[in-house]
Amino acid sequence: MSNVCILTDSTVQFVHPNFPGHERVYIIPFGIQQTSPEGEIPRRDNGLAKRLVPPSLTEFVRYYTQLSREYDTIFVLTLSSLLNPTMRVALSAAMQSGNPATINVIDSQTTGIGLGLLVQEAAGAAAAGAAPADIERKMRACIPRIYMLFCIPELTYLAHSGFMDYSQALVAEMMGMLPIFVIEDGRLTPMEKVRTQRHLFESFLEFINEFEKPAHIALIRAATHNTSRSRAVRQYIQETFPGTCFSEHTVAPHLAALFGPQSTALVIMEKAD
Repeated sequence: MSNVCILTDSTVQFVHPNFPGHERVYIIPFGIQQTSPEGEIPRRDNGLAKRLVPPSLTEFVRYYTQLSREYDTIFVLTLSSLLNPTMRVALSAAMQSGNPATINVIDSQTTGIGLGLLVQEAAGAAAAGAAPADIERKMRACIPRIYMLFCIPELTYLAHSGFMDYSQALVAEMMGMLPIFVIEDGRLTPMEKVRTQRHLFESFLEFINEFEKPAHIALIRAATHNTSRSRAVRQYIQETFPGTCFSEHTVAPHLAALFGPQSTALVIMEKAD
C-alpha cells in the first residue's frame, strides 16, 4: 500500500477542518505583500495594496524533501495556474528536487473552497487506502465538477494581480458596479455586471438553478457583508436542495489578497455520476 500525502497552498479553504485524511494534508504558505505602487491611489482600508507572493522554488524543494522522509507519493494541488504561477513553480521544483518520493503536480483549476473540496476528496481517498493512480483519477474527475462565481467589486485587486489595467479597474470601481466572474477551466472570466446586492444574489440563485444534483454549495461572504441577503440564499437552498450540504464562510485572507476583502463567492460541486 502506497503512503500518500497532499501538499496544497494557503489559498485553500476547508468546509470542515477534521475531514477524513486531514492529517495527510500539508499547506505551503503564500506571503502577502503590502505595497502602494507609484501612480496608484492607495486603498481606503490601510492605505496599502495587498498582493499574493507565491512560494519560491526553494520552498517547494524543502517541503518535498521533508515530506519524502515519511511519504512515498506526494500529490501537489495548487490554485489554478491561470490565477497564479504557483503550479508552475511546484512543477519546476518537482523536476529539480531529486528526492525518492513520486511527486504528482495537478492543476486544480480552482481556489479557495473549490480547492478545499478537491483536497478533501484526495485526502479521503488516501485515508481509505486507495492507490495513487485511483486517487489521481478521482481528482481529475472531480475538477470539472467544481464551479465558482465571484463578485469582485474591488477591481483594483485584479489589477495588482495582472488581470486588468489599473486605470480601467479604478474607473470601474468608481462606477459602483458589482462585476460577476466565473472560474471556467481555471480562468477568471467576466460573466455580467449588476447594480445592487439584491441583483447579485438573484444571479447566484439563477446559477444554482442550473444544477440538478449539487453535492455541496458554499457561500463565501465579505467580512462586512449584510447577512440578511445570505439568509435568504440559505433558506432557498435548504428548501430547494434538502439533501445538499450547505456551508457559509468569510473570505479568507489569502483569497482576499487575490480578489479583495469585499469579494463574495458561490461554490458548487456537482455529485459524481
